[in-house]
Amino acid sequence: MQRQQNTYVFKRVHLAMLLVLCVVCLGSAFPTQFMQAHAQQQKPASLNTNRQVLAFYYMWYSHADWCLCHMSDLPTIRYTSADNTTIDRQLNWAAQAGISGFISSWWGAGDQTNTNFANLLTRSALLQQRTGNHFASTIYFESDAPHLQGKTNIINGIRYLLTHYASSQYFLHWHGKPVIFIWDPLGGGRTLAEWAAVRQQVDPHNQMIWSAEGVNMNLLSVFDGLHLFSAGYWGILNGNMKAVDQSFRSKINAYNAAHHTNKIWAAGVLPGYDDTRIPGRKGAYKVPRNNGATYRTSWDAALASNPDWVTITTFNEWFEGAMIEPSVTYNTQYLTITQHYTHLWHG
Repeated sequence: MQRQQNTYVFKRVHLAMLLVLCVVCLGSAFPTQFMQAHAQQQKPASLNTNRQVLAFYYMWYSHADWCLCHMSDLPTIRYTSADNTTIDRQLNWAAQAGISGFISSWWGAGDQTNTNFANLLTRSALLQQRTGNHFASTIYFESDAPHLQGKTNIINGIRYLLTHYASSQYFLHWHGKPVIFIWDPLGGGRTLAEWAAVRQQVDPHNQMIWSAEGVNMNLLSVFDGLHLFSAGYWGILNGNMKAVDQSFRSKINAYNAAHHTNKIWAAGVLPGYDDTRIPGRKGAYKVPRNNGATYRTSWDAALASNPDWVTITTFNEWFEGAMIEPSVTYNTQYLTITQHYTHLWHG
């Protein structure tokens, strides 16, 4: 899946529209009902910290972005990502659904995604004070971002993250080590040798955990595990999702046995996908939601593969139609499904 913001709007990116607006107004009450229905859960959720559920998360939206002209659905509550009320609402929804942290798309120190991520950590501290829920997030290092191009910029970017965020208790740690996710490390002409050199510069003693996006097992020679932003969607389309996830689990097990390592398998789950309305998007496609059946199939397959982590694609990627955040069409259906499976996962 392509993970670049579309420059036409990302970067600052059927009846009549009257009926759509009415549905938005009526639907906005339902997410509030989801929170009210779980109001008694103000004590810390019984989450197994060894079983992370992490949702890819995007903090680049403004009110001008919301349009069915380039999205397959709309949120029940339209928002600006930088607003504290928005972040608090999203943290509440995610925590109540059993999500333990976000993987927040990060485009470099000078980008709005960095400013908003810092605020996310601050609001997470307030969430814990208010509800007792500990919510620890990390970043999705967007390797294709303009400010993260080239070895020097990659090094500077990771050092910035270490300096500014890694010591926060609301930044994701796994067995005491800060965790980052890295998008498509071998895309754009990048090589394993380049990443190995970067790691030697910024993390020579492997005091961090780096999860790489991709299917190439050779990534494990440099990175600490694999995740699939795509969530292996071809398994859904071909009716063999369990086999796809189990194949990755088996390959990582074999690597660990051969190299005496503990590389991490993060199984991805997907509610659906539809980027066909994005102007100029090449290779656009659709994975039907099937009224929640796709998401359930994805979760069943992921859990059957005995993953180390579960990643959700996504909490709120509206342009690519892969969101579980409450929408005009589905209201809180996908938060409810998420809550069901996170309870199974956490035990």
